[in-house]
Amino acid sequence: MKRILPNKTYVVISFLAFLFCAFVIEAQTAKVNIPLSSKQTIYGRITNQCDEPLNAQVQVWYYNFQEVTFSVNPAEAKGRTDNLIGVAYSDDLGFYSVEVPADTILVIVTKGPEWELIYDRMIIQPEEFDGIQYNVSLNRLYDLEKLGWYAGDTHTHSIHSDGHQRPSKIANAMKSVGLSWGILTDHNSISGSEEWLGNQTNNFIPIVGNEITTEPSLSAEENGYGHMNQTFITELNGTDPSNPNIWARAVMNGNDDVRMMIEKTHKQNGLISVNHPYSAWDWAGRFKSWGLVNGYDIIEIWNGEPPHSPTVNLWDTLKMNISTYAVHTWFEFLNSGNKITGLAGSDCHDVTGKNAYPKGKYFWNSMIGNPRTYAHINRLDKGNIKQAIKDGNLFLTSCFGPLLLVNVEGKYPGEVVSLSDKQQVKVSIEVLANHPLLNSEDGVRIIFNGRVVKSFNTVDELKVNKNADIDIACDGWIIVEAFGPYPMYAITNPIYIDVQPLGDWPVNKWIEPDDSMLWNTFSNHPEITIPNGPSNWKDSGYIFNEINNE
Repeated sequence: MKRILPNKTYVVISFLAFLFCAFVIEAQTAKVNIPLSSKQTIYGRITNQCDEPLNAQVQVWYYNFQEVTFSVNPAEAKGRTDNLIGVAYSDDLGFYSVEVPADTILVIVTKGPEWELIYDRMIIQPEEFDGIQYNVSLNRLYDLEKLGWYAGDTHTHSIHSDGHQRPSKIANAMKSVGLSWGILTDHNSISGSEEWLGNQTNNFIPIVGNEITTEPSLSAEENGYGHMNQTFITELNGTDPSNPNIWARAVMNGNDDVRMMIEKTHKQNGLISVNHPYSAWDWAGRFKSWGLVNGYDIIEIWNGEPPHSPTVNLWDTLKMNISTYAVHTWFEFLNSGNKITGLAGSDCHDVTGKNAYPKGKYFWNSMIGNPRTYAHINRLDKGNIKQAIKDGNLFLTSCFGPLLLVNVEGKYPGEVVSLSDKQQVKVSIEVLANHPLLNSEDGVRIIFNGRVVKSFNTVDELKVNKNADIDIACDGWIIVEAFGPYPMYAITNPIYIDVQPLGDWPVNKWIEPDDSMLWNTFSNHPEITIPNGPSNWKDSGYIFNEINNE
């Protein structure tokens, strides 16, 4: 028999049920249980102007930069340890996602300086757990490959030494930032070569290298003999290359061991570069064979650090950008008559940027392709890239550009202009950017034999074309620099000028600059012969400053 409750009892039960539901709703809204694995994300798809999927890079930064603290043990660091939040790469279908905090952030989408640069400030709310969709269409502004210029990264590391990704992941990141070639240079190791070479396509050339990472022997008077990239090699060289400990494969007893490395590299038709020669603290990575060995092919004048300017790494005990010293060392060798290449490489150890340096209160990170080297070649293949590097048919730039196309009397970087009947040359300069250049009287500079001989005004436009007639009184070399808002910077390799008698410049034998052996002492460096440019983080601000006014 169905029981019917009295009316008073029914009212009481209904009221209690209402109170229970209200309590549950209040508890759910006031004390929501959020799983620890729940993350806030920005996600979306990146396409080109034809709505085709595009491999590209997405960077996320805290919008308001702060001073960061550095500690070998992150648990001991106080405050923000990095202004970079993270980096992601879109896949072959164009899709990407990146985790973000609840904060004001700067999102940058890029595929290198030949493409449109997209950036937005976003405010991420704490409750946005379903993510924010952010789709982007990138336009290609310039196609330098049609002009014979192909971009690459000459200095990278994988899990086969102290990097954080497999070689294939690095290759994908290179393609995503607009590179056509790259060199894997693990410390004292080429064990990643098979996987690395497997990434070759018609549009991307992987090249095998190795960073000879020296350590001091017990008998060595100095703390190591530097790091040197062997590139275009097929076998590993070292004082003990079969040692299972990669860090023990290049223990140096003296400069003879450095000389042996150079000779072994050349015997297998490879190239050798002196890397980050003025590392900011006195360690094994600092080159200490100036004036004592010769025959290296390259000086790495721009290694991962920001463009040479007052901007410094937190590790820099000299309070000077180490690339500045490298650039001026290069100038000393050029002034002595040597034909030697200046190279840029990111020295990237982590394509996500989380374990990349330098860290500071400025916009820079040694991510893949930042900085990068453009090679002038007639066809994309390994042999042509090698010859272009050896001859210095290059210009160097950051991942934000600008692109810098220069010729002197129709000759490109690395080539020689022979003057038989006149003492003046025409320098033609084209600067191409994906962000407005500086409004500066010193935005483009022509350097002859280590001194600025001509500066041009630039305005806040994307393209600049300049021509100048430069008086020539002696043999020498011409280099051009171009500046945009920090961190936009580019520099060419030299175009050599040979006046009568012809054929004696550059010289055919190696000549050491005066007093070069003094540079092996930590406190000694070559003279700084050109002033800092108009673009640096302290004075001119950042490339993204205009969004402050939104």
